[in-house]
Amino acid sequence: MTQLLDGGAAVDQAKGDGRTSLWIACHQGRVEAARLLLNKGAEVDRANQNGATPLYVACQNGHVAAARLLLENGAEVNRAKENGWTPLLIACWKGHVDAAKLLLDKDAAVDRAAENGATPLGIAQKKGHSSIVALLEEHIY
Repeated sequence: MTQLLDGGAAVDQAKGDGRTSLWIACHQGRVEAARLLLNKGAEVDRANQNGATPLYVACQNGHVAAARLLLENGAEVNRAKENGWTPLLIACWKGHVDAAKLLLDKDAAVDRAAENGATPLGIAQKKGHSSIVALLEEHIY
């Protein structure tokens, strides 16, 4: 990858569905690849065609180190997909406690609802993720 980027490859070149190399690296939890891309100027919040950012997919897949790297590089913690789902909401849905904690520590909106009315707390309760419910309640009350 370094040779391609040093040779002039476009760092934010996207596939037809909008996925960039940074998006794919974060989806797969490839932190060093993501770091290299960010150092070469990759756009940290560039979303795919559905509005999912690299932070969203890192949290969706429980890749906390990738999520932390993105946040350290200015990723917008509350940026939502087209349907209103945020990185915190998807982390709560998937049961990724450490991702949810990281997002909350970075001031993710704990009460922000998606278009369908889903909230992080409601989703965590529905999915039976008691550790996330307790974590969210600490930030709500």
